[in-house]
Amino acid sequence: MTIVHADKVFPEIAAWADELAAIRHDVHMHPELGFDTAQTAARIAGLLMKWGVPVVDTETVKGGVIAVIDGSAPGATVALRADIDALPMTDCSTNPWKSTIDGRAHACGHDGHQTWLLGALRYLCEKRDFPGRVVGIFQPAEEISGGADAVVASGVLQKYDVKEIYGAHTEPMLSKGVFGFRVGPLQAAADSFWIRIQGVGTHGGRPHLGVDPLPVGAQIIMAAQTLVSRKLDPIDTGVVSICSVNAGRYETPNVIPAFLTLSGTVRTFSPEARKMIEEKFRRMVTGIAEANDCTAEITWQRGCASVNNDKTATLAGIEAAKALYGADNVVDEMKPFMSSEDFSAYQAVIPGAIMRVGVKDEAHQATLHSPAFDFNDEVLPAAATLIASIAERRLRVLSA
Repeated sequence: MTIVHADKVFPEIAAWADELAAIRHDVHMHPELGFDTAQTAARIAGLLMKWGVPVVDTETVKGGVIAVIDGSAPGATVALRADIDALPMTDCSTNPWKSTIDGRAHACGHDGHQTWLLGALRYLCEKRDFPGRVVGIFQPAEEISGGADAVVASGVLQKYDVKEIYGAHTEPMLSKGVFGFRVGPLQAAADSFWIRIQGVGTHGGRPHLGVDPLPVGAQIIMAAQTLVSRKLDPIDTGVVSICSVNAGRYETPNVIPAFLTLSGTVRTFSPEARKMIEEKFRRMVTGIAEANDCTAEITWQRGCASVNNDKTATLAGIEAAKALYGADNVVDEMKPFMSSEDFSAYQAVIPGAIMRVGVKDEAHQATLHSPAFDFNDEVLPAAATLIASIAERRLRVLSA
């Protein structure tokens, strides 16, 4: 198998390239969702124990695995995290390792994430050339934004006195072998809303005898866009998207429906913008409905907070990446994404940074969450090497 940066990755990890690819293919063929990742966790635990990792815990976090490796001398503790769950969507790729379960697919690269962390931990376990301790976190339920909270709630970070945490995510917008970083906000907070506008149904030819919810829905859709364009500081940024509108029956064109439903998502970076948009959106929806003799029921669900990369941790990652692969293969300041990542739950309690790992080449053009997406095996050794190197470097600094 071709290896990206073959002359620069750790030789031990390079020697495992085919084995790591085979592991990734097995994971891809057997995707699991949310916290129901027992088979995935068992596979991970079995490999770690086979490679001699002394502490492999599958009980503390449902569907997850916690691995602990002590170095050659006492010192601080850093954590390395990989998400392991898949998406509830169809795999439309044509690879021999295509998903064997209809309606489930590793379309976000989590099969690669867990594999590169396995490679890094195997290396660290064999070498033990660092002070302190490494805690490997194989986290379920990232796609539903609950897994990181579960890890934090389990007390694992406190139990091992973790000082910093590092993660990595597949990035099909970067060429394979390129690593992306950003100090500060990288990914947005994600909130969801569901709205029911209640009117009074009637005949389409006699609208005055009912209360039509459709114009109300239209006003809300248009007014929602002013939350960003007219109420949010132009220096800040946000997105309000109405993603679902449902009312009446398509087959019945002469009946005004009794109610209309809307749902959508809000993406923001700052806590202030997040709070402002929710408050004003609720007031806006209620006011428009009442002004049109309708009532509004609003359900608002807060998802994960924005990813805000710690400066020291991020700069340490950039330094390690440049030392290994050269400045030409490192993007210091990636443009922020409006997609979300529950890695932010860790950053709420300890310093941490997550980087992006480029996978794009002629054979890997599909975007994340596309049914045609597949991870690029050629980057596994390079990513595993960098993750292991960051852990070693930071432990030497933190333990000094």
